[in-house]
Amino acid sequence: MSGESALGVRPRTWLDAFPWLLGVAQREHVRWGAAIAESDAPERQRRLHQVVDLAMDRLTRWTVGQIFPALVPDFDLHLLELPTRAKNVLTRRGHATTGGLIALSLDDMFEWRGVGSGTITAILHELAELSLSGKVVVPPQKTAEPIHRSEKSDQGTLHSVWLRSVADSIARIATWQTAIGRPTEPIMGGHSAAGVPDEVVKASQRLEALTAEEILAGSALGRDAAELLDDAFRELDIRDVLVLRRRLFADEPATLDELGAHLGITRERVRQIESRARTTMLNRLSVGSLNMVAGSARTMIGTIRPLSDLLVHLPVLAQMVESVDQPAWRVIDRLDDAYEIEDGWCVVPTLSAAKELTRTHLGEHADQYGVALLEDLDLVTTTAPEQQAEFTRAWLSACDYVVDGNQVITRTRSMGDYAAAILSIHGAPMSADEVASRFTVERGARSLRNAMSLDDRFERVDRDRWALAEWGMEAYAGVRSVIREELAKAGGRINLDALIERITGRYSVAASSVITYASAPPFKTLNGVVRLQDASRESRKTPERTNRMYRRSDAWVYRVCITHDHLRGSGSVAPKAIVSILGMQFGEKRQLDSALGPLAVNYCGTQPTFGSIRRFLREDDIPIGTEVFLVIGDDNSFAVQVVAGLRDEPLADALALVGAPTALTGDAARRFFASAINLSTGATVLEVISAFRERGDTEIADLLTSVRQSLETGEPARRHHRALNVDDILELL
Repeated sequence: MSGESALGVRPRTWLDAFPWLLGVAQREHVRWGAAIAESDAPERQRRLHQVVDLAMDRLTRWTVGQIFPALVPDFDLHLLELPTRAKNVLTRRGHATTGGLIALSLDDMFEWRGVGSGTITAILHELAELSLSGKVVVPPQKTAEPIHRSEKSDQGTLHSVWLRSVADSIARIATWQTAIGRPTEPIMGGHSAAGVPDEVVKASQRLEALTAEEILAGSALGRDAAELLDDAFRELDIRDVLVLRRRLFADEPATLDELGAHLGITRERVRQIESRARTTMLNRLSVGSLNMVAGSARTMIGTIRPLSDLLVHLPVLAQMVESVDQPAWRVIDRLDDAYEIEDGWCVVPTLSAAKELTRTHLGEHADQYGVALLEDLDLVTTTAPEQQAEFTRAWLSACDYVVDGNQVITRTRSMGDYAAAILSIHGAPMSADEVASRFTVERGARSLRNAMSLDDRFERVDRDRWALAEWGMEAYAGVRSVIREELAKAGGRINLDALIERITGRYSVAASSVITYASAPPFKTLNGVVRLQDASRESRKTPERTNRMYRRSDAWVYRVCITHDHLRGSGSVAPKAIVSILGMQFGEKRQLDSALGPLAVNYCGTQPTFGSIRRFLREDDIPIGTEVFLVIGDDNSFAVQVVAGLRDEPLADALALVGAPTALTGDAARRFFASAINLSTGATVLEVISAFRERGDTEIADLLTSVRQSLETGEPARRHHRALNVDDILELL
């Protein structure tokens, strides 16, 4: 019977109630096909928990109505046995009956402000329980691709042609190998050497040249993925295809009300049609050739891959599925929640997770000014090495990073950060106008001068020429500054003899002085060529030099912001400092102990990764946007702790961000900040601020700079009501 003509019945099996389980939980077909009535109370609850977990893992873009097709739309939500917080949330959002939730996706619910995964899980569990008593339309399940009758009659003739050819070729090769005393060697390969009979060589060539088209021509098995998807859509009702095309595959999906008015049916009926049709297509995607193509796409994407690169290896994905007027890649992507394809990029599992991986990876490879070399980055998957840099540059631009030549600038939120990065890349003093001209956003040179004048990272080496303080340059003087300028002009490397000639020809400097300076930090001379010394990138992998990571007396803590991917149960990238903290080797997996069970830490890819922390977020009902500390204890333990709320008080906020008691002041606060990044407790306030800034914790460095005098003297911090116009002061000098 068709879905339209079937009568609603109370679900008998778990697959009746949740038909999408057939596609999402393939390995459990037999178990999920069991009757609901056969489950005792504990087993029933265990299965309901599994249903909710699978939905949160794989169906976050599905609506509540699609996940629970048997859900009655007019049930009073106040009658559900929900925690007080969940009831308050539903009341605050204006949802009195289940009908108000049916059109919401799980992604929509994750975006509810102040709502954690624990609350959402509690709501979904009650809705799953309620749906078992509803009524569903149970369409016939199809678990294999059809073979058309008209094509079956050709199979015998088709097979007889190529099978006879293959059998004859194999027999000729086998006869030859046996005749020469090599009956145990592989049939294929090694038959082109001199002396091998022509008939054996030709037989081997015939086997090597055999194509899938020759074997499957005219067979239903020889249809590509786009054709198979078209076949599946053609088996649906015309109205089902219309709803999927306007809802699931559209860039701007139509509302249930709009489609209901267009089709002359209720919005609830539209929802039922969409849910049933999507489940049917998901089940088709989970078997046969379609399953192989979808699985290959997941594997080949890795984490980040250009869609154009994926289509080179799976060209069928570029073909149009005529029934819905969409390319095959979009159809499969919209049905499969395991990955996303947006704006020409394929990412696993979501775009936000890929961007978080990128941010962490850049942090590991950037220098103290937030600059990383493109050639050091391993972000984008491709089998075309010659295009690696091009793809990486395009991906970073898509993530709104600034790419300057063969380097990427990771910190551009403040003018000071941006200017420091540009000077670091340029390698020589620049005027404020020159620095501002390198910005990708409009910034005035006057404002930039003021910002650099108040920032310890910069030094004014001329009336309007600026350098990084670490260069140790003096205004208009110093062989070191001249060497740096000559290196910048020469592209980073210069012959020592040429350098001596240029400097001694312009200044009263002895050749021996030039040689001495060119051989001492920050320069080095090797084989007669002068260049800047290479900064050690490995040092950034230590906990002490990893931003957002701080030391406690018995643990390291790492500050992260909870995202949608954390709540849906995805793993998350970890800084490489975790490797040194746990003493891990590449390829190793480690289990950390916690009150909620072990947490996995894997070091099998470019970055180490944490396993899912969803259960910790569910335990304390922690919502998206909350900053937390991931606590890695010296005793191999793990915990999640919420960061104290910020109060717009610089010292208290800085203490909260490193996990310190917010009541600390003066010298006690200074000592805590120093120990948090493994500095000596005798470090000065300026040394502490510089260390935080160098490791990339600019937010904390800025907060400490604003209360520097208070930390040094112990006096309460004062607010400055009028900022000095440094540019005007400089004009007087």
